Amino acid sequence: MLYYLLNTTAIWLICLIAFDAFLSRESYHSYNRFYLLGTFALGFLMPLYEWRGDSIVYSTGISRPVVEGAATVKSNIISTADNPVAMDWQQWLIILYISGVVISLFLLIKEIATLVRMYQRGYKSKDGVWSIVETGKAHSPFSAFRMVFISSKKDYSEEQLKMILHHEEQHGHAMHFIDLMFMQLAKVVFWFHPLVYVYYNRLLTVHEYQADAAVDKDPKAYGQFLIEQTMLGTAPALSHSFNRSPIKKRILMLTRNSSALSKSKMLLALPITLVCVLCFSKNAFSDDKRTVNGNKVTFKGNVFTMRSYPDDTTVVFDPTNGEETMKITSRSPIPVAMNGDKIYQEYEIDENGSLNALTGFNTIGTLSSSSIKQAVINEIKEDLIKLPDDNYNLGIFNFVLDKSGKIVYYDFNGFDAYHTATKIPEDTKKQIDKKIINVINKLSAQPARFQDKPVIFRIHNKNMYDGITIVKGKVTSF
Repeated sequence: MLYYLLNTTAIWLICLIAFDAFLSRESYHSYNRFYLLGTFALGFLMPLYEWRGDSIVYSTGISRPVVEGAATVKSNIISTADNPVAMDWQQWLIILYISGVVISLFLLIKEIATLVRMYQRGYKSKDGVWSIVETGKAHSPFSAFRMVFISSKKDYSEEQLKMILHHEEQHGHAMHFIDLMFMQLAKVVFWFHPLVYVYYNRLLTVHEYQADAAVDKDPKAYGQFLIEQTMLGTAPALSHSFNRSPIKKRILMLTRNSSALSKSKMLLALPITLVCVLCFSKNAFSDDKRTVNGNKVTFKGNVFTMRSYPDDTTVVFDPTNGEETMKITSRSPIPVAMNGDKIYQEYEIDENGSLNALTGFNTIGTLSSSSIKQAVINEIKEDLIKLPDDNYNLGIFNFVLDKSGKIVYYDFNGFDAYHTATKIPEDTKKQIDKKIINVINKLSAQPARFQDKPVIFRIHNKNMYDGITIVKGKVTSF
């Protein structure tokens, strides 16, 4: 999430600087409106796009994992079961963010209620398709939907009333209210981001430029009328007010005509979009990169609490010669919590210390170590049959599925042969690694459910540590 906000902020900041430097003083108001809405949407959508490049995520484990037997699982559970994780700073940030959203949404609803109340209490008359609402209160004229709100028709001359109606009707014809609602909702979601409010103010100014340009009037008289309206009260945030935007800029814009040469500035959007695509998509600050801070690993925007274990010994059987050898191995850390929430697995320890299925599971999901392994083998089978005869390790383990059934964590040591004498061409290895990661990122399942509630679940990898054997172009799993 942090990387997403950094990318979004970078896109918005670059686009706003370009707008203020090159476009804000030009009279191409429709284009400027499109530019602001387009670059704002680009800012919150582009960082979500993920380039499938050649970068491969490898585990931080020291060595390749080995067969995980019952004793290993038991040691895992003893150290992790019923170990509550304290609420960390990320959870407090989530609470703060949700609180801000609720407050912002409440203020938006309050603005809507104010408009409804003013409409209900005002004296209404028709002017074509427009409703004129006389509120009887001192405020600047403003419009919302197809309604124009004024204090009273008696407060304006016939010429002034025509200017007001013509101006406010332009907002309706251009459907500025849709832009306004869009930005108001954006302010609810991104209530904490100052650039959202900058975009909002820039867009409101462009709206007023458009409405002013469409009014048939004497610039001097119209400018004087604008100045007079600044002395009146402000309007609800969900409306277009006659006096909300900077009056000085609006008066200057009344007589400004952009030259034909200035049209070349409109091409600025193309290189800016290209820069944003190349530099600030998800690939630039990829959430697939993992960062380690003590026993915390940040991966795909989530923070995982890891449990480490001392070196162990295991017997490794070599099916090519039938020999067993004892090896000292380093086990990779295992994730036990995600964002402070416990990660469940299929086995727990009962009161007698025995390893049993965890009571309370309704389902452990539709993915398993064997189904993941088979999906990977099916994807890379054409590459496998071209390799020399040997035993190979897929190098993937420690899968964690979130409450929606999506894989949100995995370790990957890279595809490799068991025997150092077998050399895999670097290009082939790179291609296989890429395919393995692509398969993992595409897999999803029904979530695991514990006591009728979806839970975060770690797939027990007892088969994933086994590898595959290639003999005369045939692939066999072991």
